[in-house]
Amino acid sequence: MVRSTGLRGSRQLPASHRSSTVAAHRDIWSAATRYIDLHLATRLSVDDVARAAITSRRQLQRVFADAGETTVREYITVARMRRATMLVLESDAPLSLIAPAVGYGHVSAFIKAFRLRYGTTPIELRRRHRDVLGLTR
Repeated sequence: MVRSTGLRGSRQLPASHRSSTVAAHRDIWSAATRYIDLHLATRLSVDDVARAAITSRRQLQRVFADAGETTVREYITVARMRRATMLVLESDAPLSLIAPAVGYGHVSAFIKAFRLRYGTTPIELRRRHRDVLGLTR
C-alpha cells in the first residue's frame, strides 16, 4: 500500500493503483514524444500534443515534469534542434529547406534559435564539422 495525502487527509492506495499510474504516465509520454517527433515540421502546441496523447493539457504537463524532467515546449525545442543538427551535419541542404523541416517559418528565426541553443550558427557548425573531418566543399 502507498500512502496518499489529499485534501481529505491520509488514505491508503493499493500498490496496483500506483503501478497503473506509472504505466499510464509511460503511455502518455510515449504517445506524446512519438507525436512530437513525427510532427516537428508542423506548428505544435501543447494542446495538440495532449489531444494526440489522449490526455488533458495539465496531465501532459505533469507527465513531462515527472517522467522527462522537462516541459512540453522544451522537449519540442530540443527535438527540433536535434533534428536540425543532424540535417546540418549530414546533408548539403540549404537552411531555407532545413528551417521549415524542423518547424521554423523563417530562416532567421531558425538561425537565432540555433545560435541561442548552441552558441554558433548552423552554417558555422557545418563548416567546422567538415574541417574536422577533412571534407572541404
